[in-house]
Amino acid sequence: MAPASFADQNEIDVGHKVLTILGCGSLGTAILSGILASRNASSSTSEDQPSPGTTFKRFIACVRRDEAVAAVKDKLAAYADTSNVEVLNRQNLKGVKQADTVLLACQPEWYQAIFDEPGMQRAMEGKLIVSVLAGVTTQLIQSALGGDEGLYFVVRAMPNTACFVRDSTTVIETPQPNLSQSLLATAESIFRCVGQVSYVKPSTFNVCTAVCGSSPAFFSVIIDAMVDGAVAMGLNHADALRMAAFTMRGTANMLANGRDPRQVRFEVASPAGSTMQGLLALEEGKVRSVVSNALIAATTAAAGLGSKDQRS
Repeated sequence: MAPASFADQNEIDVGHKVLTILGCGSLGTAILSGILASRNASSSTSEDQPSPGTTFKRFIACVRRDEAVAAVKDKLAAYADTSNVEVLNRQNLKGVKQADTVLLACQPEWYQAIFDEPGMQRAMEGKLIVSVLAGVTTQLIQSALGGDEGLYFVVRAMPNTACFVRDSTTVIETPQPNLSQSLLATAESIFRCVGQVSYVKPSTFNVCTAVCGSSPAFFSVIIDAMVDGAVAMGLNHADALRMAAFTMRGTANMLANGRDPRQVRFEVASPAGSTMQGLLALEEGKVRSVVSNALIAATTAAAGLGSKDQRS
C-alpha cells in the first residue's frame, strides 16, 4: 500500500530545475498554469515556508503547431512573470535535452512517435518521466523506450482540467520498484501545486482516469442542463450558471467532508415538496443508469487508448 504522501519538502530532489511538457495541450497547459499560479501565491508567503513545485526554475512547453504556440502563450498571459517559460514548436528533442523532469501530456496515440524521434530515447535516459496519458501504462512507456527500467524513471498520474484553478484531484499509480522516494516526491509536488493527490493500484487506474479525468466534462453537462431548465423558467443565463455552479461546489464540499450522498438527498427532499418531484423526474429519466454507464464507457475507452497508433 502506498504511503499517503511522499511530498515532504526535504525529500524533493532539489536538482530538478527544468520541467519540460511534451504535448502542452489543454491538460498540459492547465497543469503549467496551476504551477505558475502556485508560484505567484508562494511569492507572497514567507521564504521559510516554501510551497510544493517551487523547486522548478524553468518550464518548457512543447507543441507541434504554430497556432498552439499562440494558444499556450495566451493562456499563460495572466501570470505576472512568464519569463521562465519557453514555448517550443516541433522541437521536442531540444526541450527534453534541457529538462530534468519530463511531463508527458500529448495525445495517448502520439507518445510512440515522440519516442521514435532520433535521439529522443537517449535524451530521456536518467530523467524523471511523469505521464498523464490516459490508457497508457508504465509498462507500455518503458517498452516504448527500450524496456530498460534502470534507465528510465516513470510515474503515471491523472489530474484533471481543474488544475487551471488549482482544484484538481490527481491520482498517482503506486510506484515502480526502481523509483526513489525523492523522485516520487518530485513528481507528487507537481500535482500538489494544483490540488489534491492520492495513490491508487494499477488495476484501478483506468476507472480513476474516468472519475478524475473525465468527470469535469460530465459535471459540465449536468450544469448545462440545469441552466437550460432555469432559463426556460425565466431566469437569465448568467445568474443560472452562477447559482448552479456554486451550489454544485457547496454540495461537493459537504460530500468531501464526510456527508453521505443519500443523507444530503433525504435532508433536502421534504415530504410532498418540490425537490421530491424533481427527484422523481430524474428517476423517470433513468439518470442514475445513464451516469453510471457514462462512467463505465469512459473507463472502457481509457483502457484502449494506449493501443491506438495514429502516426500515419
